[in-house]
Amino acid sequence: MMQNPVARLRLTTAPFSLVLLLVLGWAGCEGQPDKPRPPAAPGADVAAAEPTVPLSPARTLPEVAAHVAAQVEQVVKAEPAALAKAILATGPDAKVVKSMYGEPKLRFFGIDGQPNADGAQVLKLLGELDRHGIDKAGYRLDALDAALAGVRKAFEQERAAVLALQSRPRVAVVAQAAAVWLRGGEGGELVLVRAGGDQLVEAGLRKLDEGLPKVLEAAALARQAIWQADLEISRAAVRYLVDFELAKPAHPLNYTPPSEVRRMSETFGDKLVARLGNSRGKVAEVMRSAWPTHPQYAALLDAGDLYAKYVAAGGWQPLPKLAAKKVAKGDTGPFVDALRERLAAEGYDPGDGQGFDEGLNEAVVKFQEGHQLDADGVVSKTTISELDVPAERRLELIRLSLERYRESEGRNPENFHIFVNIAFQKLWVYEDGKVVREHRVIVGNNENSEDQQTLMKGKINRTKMFSKPITRVILAPRWYPTQRVIELEIQKSLAKQPDYLEKHGYVSEMGADGVETYYQKAGPDNLLGDVKFQGPNKYNIYLHDTPFRALFGKARRAFSHGCIRVQSPIDLAEDLLQRDRGMTPGQIRAAIDEKEEKIVNLKTPIPVHIDYASAGVDEEGHVVFGNDVYGYDQAFFDGLLPVEEAKEYKAASVRGL
Repeated sequence: MMQNPVARLRLTTAPFSLVLLLVLGWAGCEGQPDKPRPPAAPGADVAAAEPTVPLSPARTLPEVAAHVAAQVEQVVKAEPAALAKAILATGPDAKVVKSMYGEPKLRFFGIDGQPNADGAQVLKLLGELDRHGIDKAGYRLDALDAALAGVRKAFEQERAAVLALQSRPRVAVVAQAAAVWLRGGEGGELVLVRAGGDQLVEAGLRKLDEGLPKVLEAAALARQAIWQADLEISRAAVRYLVDFELAKPAHPLNYTPPSEVRRMSETFGDKLVARLGNSRGKVAEVMRSAWPTHPQYAALLDAGDLYAKYVAAGGWQPLPKLAAKKVAKGDTGPFVDALRERLAAEGYDPGDGQGFDEGLNEAVVKFQEGHQLDADGVVSKTTISELDVPAERRLELIRLSLERYRESEGRNPENFHIFVNIAFQKLWVYEDGKVVREHRVIVGNNENSEDQQTLMKGKINRTKMFSKPITRVILAPRWYPTQRVIELEIQKSLAKQPDYLEKHGYVSEMGADGVETYYQKAGPDNLLGDVKFQGPNKYNIYLHDTPFRALFGKARRAFSHGCIRVQSPIDLAEDLLQRDRGMTPGQIRAAIDEKEEKIVNLKTPIPVHIDYASAGVDEEGHVVFGNDVYGYDQAFFDGLLPVEEAKEYKAASVRGL
């Protein structure tokens, strides 16, 4: 059940105003009114005269059964219209919720007011929204809690009405059977007989006459309350699929604002109907199927559980001010003691020693490796800055990364694929959910720049987030500079050095259309290096080698103009081409050594997913954090999404370049 339910009952007449159906009067047209008493004789004692007035006979059991049956019939007859009205009141959710109720039949509860197996699992999933980092604002959880509390309250009232008849236990049992009948259970005179109704004498039948109206009224309230809770769970299930499969509240560029999220159940109604319309008994299964299958998602859920425990335990305090510029192995003092305590609080084992010993050094190095820092064991301002990030923010980053995986085009990746995480500046090759290769990469820089061809300026060098396959591998590739590079770099260099093209391996060709083009031949200076991995995409971003390989030694590597430079790319090429074309390492290296561009088209394109998630779990199971290189995380926390990376400018504004 959901936690912290609203204590007070908040029932309205919607969706099923059953109580009104019961206000028929127990002694109405089907009952027998009391006979009028004759006037007392003048001076007669009234009390003495009362025994002479005969009591109305109690209803017989068949009459009781007929009366209950009539009320049940009216309830059942009214229910479709009441359900239709209640569904219409769900607003944007109406189309999907309607598809879930082809007939007035509960989905998540039994008539006993208890969730069925599917309902219990759905409630469990809704109780774990925080674990997934889901904003609960759109789930009407207050209304759901109130509905669940209403079910409990209604059944308490029914029990109280039955207990009021306990002075005659068999009467209470018959009344309870009638209540179950009205709530939708097995009914008929035979049910009342099995409950002992045929054994009731006149006094018992009269007691039943007296107490049954309150029991049935309470049962009607219980039936109404169960339906209210059932519909609230249905609405929450719809929102769950919206949040897990459709909405993008954290995407830096394709951001979905809250107002649009609220309408998504209507906008994507057909898709949601296809998912939930025929899901009776397996809604929880459908909800779980909405989780991303990327291996990092499940790992991050566990990471979030761990950091939630750190938060619950009080987290950790910022380190004291460092007197020197840095501390390292061999140092002692209060700061070192605090450092040891701080690392231990996050699960880094510094050992049982004292001072900055080998155990503490190993813990510092492990921390640095897990936070994209130079892993030298030296604690300076940069490392302290990462150590001082509170446990609460680390948990928020994990949950934000879960959201980013939900929003990713690579959320459900293929069995064999390449995944690039911009925030970690790393590339992984996955096969059957396991990492088979890992490469450092260099991604686009975060500097401001201008493009005279497109008349755009801003953060135009950032690597984009998208998914497209590699369709060919190019060995000893030529590099064709963009028009922007030609105008801003090559032509300017030619003005100063007439032999610039020859020195740097460029070739100039005049096309049939009279347009001069340039390319750089394969060789040690070629900016694409020895290999290029290419596939069609609107950003013209691809993976490639680089002659500037020393940059891979940097802990944080945002240096390119948008393309992704790969460390040890020949190893990657050998792996991919061996799988796809059966090429040997010798054949691949021989082709590169020829220094003539060779294009190898792949028989089976290789999916590549490029994303941005600053928390992850490494192959050893350790929680690691990347770098918010483009400030996307901070923009999310500051409520500044979507991010504007570039904007148009007038050509006149760049005269003189």
